[in-house]
Amino acid sequence: MKNWLNKYFMFFVASLALMSCEKDEDMAIVRAGSEPVLALTTNTVVLTEETAADEAVTFSWDKADFGYNAGVTYTIQFDVADDDFASAHNILVGGSNEKTFTVEELNALLTKLKYEADVAHNIDVRIKASVSDKVNATYSDVETITVTPYSTYIEPGYLYVPGGYQGWSPETAPALISVENNGIYKGIISFVGASGLTFKFTPNRNWDMDYGNGASAGSLAEKGSDLSVPTADTYEITVNTNTMTWSYKLHSWGLIGDATPGGWGADTNLKYDNAAGVWKATMDLTVGNIKFRYNDDWALNYGDDDTSNNILNQGGKDIPIATAGTYDIVFDNENEDGSVTYSVTKK
Repeated sequence: MKNWLNKYFMFFVASLALMSCEKDEDMAIVRAGSEPVLALTTNTVVLTEETAADEAVTFSWDKADFGYNAGVTYTIQFDVADDDFASAHNILVGGSNEKTFTVEELNALLTKLKYEADVAHNIDVRIKASVSDKVNATYSDVETITVTPYSTYIEPGYLYVPGGYQGWSPETAPALISVENNGIYKGIISFVGASGLTFKFTPNRNWDMDYGNGASAGSLAEKGSDLSVPTADTYEITVNTNTMTWSYKLHSWGLIGDATPGGWGADTNLKYDNAAGVWKATMDLTVGNIKFRYNDDWALNYGDDDTSNNILNQGGKDIPIATAGTYDIVFDNENEDGSVTYSVTKK
């Protein structure tokens, strides 16, 4: 009986060993991948705005081999020539073996990477092939391409707004701006404390040409009669010189509170400083509290939950004024980091 059990046990172990060998034979063998070979349709490209829709260059490569049937992911890497891809910019292309850039796409890439326009730049390119975080990626040989990008900067256009509120002087009038220089101008004009609410638009800082009222409401005509807004306040004004039309809407920030001249019942308007991009006022304040609010309404208002940092909070706490006096007020809602800040400085 014991002898039979020994034979059975030996047979069982042998069977396991055989099964293990068969399983090993089915396992994939991972070896170092063979590098993809990169080819370019050209190594020198001069990009121009006129040919933006044309094909600039095509990168193509053969498939990398990792020793088993795997889904390989390819990435095109760009870097400054001879930087050894220390600051590579990566463009993932998935399982494709080709990528064509149009002139516009390649120029946008170089603009994003802050390459100077109208200057030839040597750029190293290679292909990264990878299958898993657990398997070392493999890379093609480096190709160098010389690319001259073009500038996408558009000189903005300006339309000036002389009027009674500033002495009818085109030379010193604030301006509306057309960022794309496409004939559509926008800007913020304050008629706060104005002596007269009439104005015109001039394309230059002189009276050689001006636009006033046209034949119908909201239309413009060359040398037309004076334009106007209904009340002494601040407005966002839009002008379209392509269609010779204009419009305005209230765009006003004011100070309210029992420390202000109007108390909690009426805003004291701030004036928009076009050059600085901030709202300002100089006013007498008494001991009490203030807040900032938009378009004479509580729907959008700012207070300060932490007076140590001069950063405003939407719907925040009242801002205390401890000493009566004349104050310079500055309200800034155009900070690059998105914060809204203010200052209240006693003169």
